[in-house]
Amino acid sequence: MLSELHGSAASDGLMAGLRRLTYASPVYGYTLLGRAPSRLLGTPPEVVPGNAASGQAILAGHLSFAGLRHPIGVPPEHQSDADEAWLSYYHSFAWLSDLRRVGTDTARDFARALIHQWMLRHTRWSALAWRPDILGARLANWLTHFGFFAGNREPHFLEAFFGEIAREARHLARTATVGTNGPARITALKGLIYCGVSLPDSDRWLHQGLKLLDGELTRQVLPDGGHASRNPSVQLSIFADLIALNETLAAAHILVPGWLTETIERMAPLLRALRHGDGGLALFNGSAAEDPAIIDWLLARANVKQRTAASAPHSGFHRIASGRTTVIIDAGAPPPASANRWSHAGTLAFEMSAGRERLIVNCGAAPARGSAWRHALRSTAAHSTVSVDDRSSSDLDPDGGYSKGPRHIASSRREIDGSIIIEASAEGYSDMAGFVHRRLLMLAPDGGELQGEDRIAGGGARVCTARFHLHPTVQATLIQGGHAVLLKPRRGKGWRFEAGEDVVSLDESVYFETPQMRRRTQQIVLSRAIGEGGATLKWRLTRL
Repeated sequence: MLSELHGSAASDGLMAGLRRLTYASPVYGYTLLGRAPSRLLGTPPEVVPGNAASGQAILAGHLSFAGLRHPIGVPPEHQSDADEAWLSYYHSFAWLSDLRRVGTDTARDFARALIHQWMLRHTRWSALAWRPDILGARLANWLTHFGFFAGNREPHFLEAFFGEIAREARHLARTATVGTNGPARITALKGLIYCGVSLPDSDRWLHQGLKLLDGELTRQVLPDGGHASRNPSVQLSIFADLIALNETLAAAHILVPGWLTETIERMAPLLRALRHGDGGLALFNGSAAEDPAIIDWLLARANVKQRTAASAPHSGFHRIASGRTTVIIDAGAPPPASANRWSHAGTLAFEMSAGRERLIVNCGAAPARGSAWRHALRSTAAHSTVSVDDRSSSDLDPDGGYSKGPRHIASSRREIDGSIIIEASAEGYSDMAGFVHRRLLMLAPDGGELQGEDRIAGGGARVCTARFHLHPTVQATLIQGGHAVLLKPRRGKGWRFEAGEDVVSLDESVYFETPQMRRRTQQIVLSRAIGEGGATLKWRLTRL
């Protein structure tokens, strides 16, 4: 079996190499030539508006990404700090929405000049700029904002632009599902569908894109409405793409397929379930908190009945909420690398918020900060869950994915006298066979108390450690001789963390609410030696 996998990987690598040689050949460019449109049938509606402040920064000569400012006039490939994430953002032209938000003739002229400059620099195929997902995003953004940047109707620009659109669309039609998987395929297909809607005599691209998208959504969106990546930010991104496609088809008077409407209706309740009291998303498997206003905007445009999922059996998430307290639990298996290359080892982790204040969090993700940070934030220790001997519950591969993960993950939900109880278990640790982590969480009817019990079944001279990472706005003070911690959020009532007879400690931690913003914070640490009969950690959080 292993030799078959190696053979398959080698074959895939060989085919990818042959494709690159073909596309890079000067001859290939001639195969993309053909009749170019002289107009557009229409432009897709802008679903999520840009940011005017970011647009003004672009006019001043700087494009910001992941907290870093890049000079817009210097070719990105020549910048010393250029990485794949930044180059992908630049080539996607997602930032056109920010210039559009500025709305001035100066912004319009500058956008057109940047597009013309890009076309002159990229007359031939290149591996990154023409990667299917980046290409699809670029075409979608060019078509969406065409009415903004082409307002002055310069004939020489329009001729070059329409020729470029046609060339790139032909290449995308050939490669939309080649060399990409997971969310990247949906991005590529969105661009192809936009071309089919906006360009004259391009119905074939519309039908091809819709057929392929139907299959991808069947594979990627689970029956409970969760995306296979198990990343709340990806859930939001795919949801936004589907809303945009729905509105684009409706605006063009094209019948919206039932499968598209049904997928939106399935995704909305789980997206709501992954939100904290402040409206942002929970931090699991590489997600960021995201902008609550944008989430509100998209959910409103989806026009799906207001319903929040309590449990997602296929995605593995649970949400328990009482009073003003919200707890979100990850009780699912790590996703495959094809769905989320940078998934986290956060099995059975939870986050908690009280009103609009986050209390217990995971550390988040920082993909633009290098491999060391990426690997550290993927580890079990960066999540509010339990580790054994400070090892991660999944064997994470530094190059993405994982070699082994927890097995036999199960969870259940019940209610007793108004208290909501989640029980979950996972058997993991490839080199520590036999260890099973069982976590029980019980939220009181008024939301004023969260009781927890973490049981490590299995024997051996090892140590289990439960971590509770605190949001940076929470002030923590050890009390009762180290047996409890007083937590004071920025607003609202305080909370007390207790661990019975066990002594807890406060250690340093970090928090990335967004990938570009590292903030110092603290974590509550509770440890115990594992005896022959295992170990049990009991704790509770009580509102003062």
